[in-house]
Amino acid sequence: MSEHSTSISRTTPHASMFSPSEGVAMERHTTLPSVTRTMPGNATVEGRLTSPVARVPESTTRCGGITVKGHTLKTFAYTTDAAVIRNTNANAILAVYPFTGEPIITQALLTVAQQPLFVGVGGGTTTGNRVIELAMVAEMQGAAGVVINAPAPAATVEAAMSAIDIPVIATVTTDDEVTEEKILAGAAIINVAAGRNTAAVVASIRAHHPETPILASGGASDESIIATIEAGADALTWTPPSAQQLQSQMMARYRGE
Repeated sequence: MSEHSTSISRTTPHASMFSPSEGVAMERHTTLPSVTRTMPGNATVEGRLTSPVARVPESTTRCGGITVKGHTLKTFAYTTDAAVIRNTNANAILAVYPFTGEPIITQALLTVAQQPLFVGVGGGTTTGNRVIELAMVAEMQGAAGVVINAPAPAATVEAAMSAIDIPVIATVTTDDEVTEEKILAGAAIINVAAGRNTAAVVASIRAHHPETPILASGGASDESIIATIEAGADALTWTPPSAQQLQSQMMARYRGE
């Protein structure tokens, strides 16, 4: 019996059972982490499975950043994609989504995020006391801050600021009386999301509120990123490609396209 067992163990190709054939496209990785130093005091360590596909543009490093609880945040990845959140090198995550806010979604995102997570709590479709309740729960769950959508009145921003001790980010689309009221209501950070007019709106707010922390969308090009920084933005939101887009690009490479 023992001889039969020994014979099987010697002839069964365990080691090669899961070996890819030469014709199968495989991701190749080094066996050790990559360590580089570009200047004194600036060393870089990359894991052997590290992926560079969700990295923020280099031009975003020009902004000064917003310091929240001792952490200087220059880039906020605008996404709720768990896989992207886990792999991006943005300093923080801005998780705002077009559905009614739910604590279970916040908890799921906190599970994968390696950076401070700023989560949307409504202000558009979701209004009133529910916004404040969601903000309080987000703080208890461990969110670094909450984001209130542009349609919310200044009273909602003020109520949230009174209820929680983490920063309240108030989103605005233009520099008008409502934006002024939100700043005076105590919004910790103003998030400018004005599309192609973002740089102009940032410059307008900065002109009469030089002390207000401003987060703004950087756009899709280095030119728009630099313009937004020069207009006065302290930090930038950046929309990374989705996991589906990245997967499509990877499959195209596998097919040799």
